[in-house]
Amino acid sequence: MKFILVYIVISANQGPSAINAYGSETYDDIFQCFLAREELSEAVGNGNGNFKPNTQAICVATDK
Repeated sequence: MKFILVYIVISANQGPSAINAYGSETYDDIFQCFLAREELSEAVGNGNGNFKPNTQAICVATDK
């Protein structure tokens, strides 16, 4: 099983949207995905795995 990192943004004008945070990249295990989530929180969030209000990132299992 592989995992993708999905970044969710809730906008007042458009409602929720979700994107694969790193394009088509997948991770071989949940731990690699969590590390990427941590890096994303440093880049666009508050760091330390925390995200700004109306945003969140999750690791989703995929068979693709």
